[in-house]
Amino acid sequence: MKTLQARLTALAVILGGASAAPSTLAQTAVSPVVNNWAELRAVLASCWTVPADTEGSQIAFRFGLNKTGGMRGPPLVTSRQLKGDQEARKRFEDAAFEALSRCFPMRITPAFGAILGESPIRLRLVNTPPTAAYQINNNITIFAPQ
Repeated sequence: MKTLQARLTALAVILGGASAAPSTLAQTAVSPVVNNWAELRAVLASCWTVPADTEGSQIAFRFGLNKTGGMRGPPLVTSRQLKGDQEARKRFEDAAFEALSRCFPMRITPAFGAILGESPIRLRLVNTPPTAAYQINNNITIFAPQ
């Protein structure tokens, strides 16, 4: 179970702070360069590991990115529907924050960075079977792999 200190450390990594873990820095150096919304969705999906026994859970974030692929402050949880027992709900929420920690900062092209600097990201991580989702540019839904 994560402590408050562990969550704050993960948040520092998300924000690209100096205390970033070496594995996060190494991943950023070898991760693909993102040049459009579809590539951004693919990288976000690759960062998320869905915990077992959390079917039906979802969490939504809103955050901004700077032109170099780092977060412009902490992500805001805008909604959450967590299913299962207390431990399953905690695992799902922790996995969502860990996905952000693994993904950011990410490598982006200068042209896409200029677009990202103007666009708040709305990200939903959903552990349900895929359905039609509102997927226009900065509105991103990632469904659990089936």
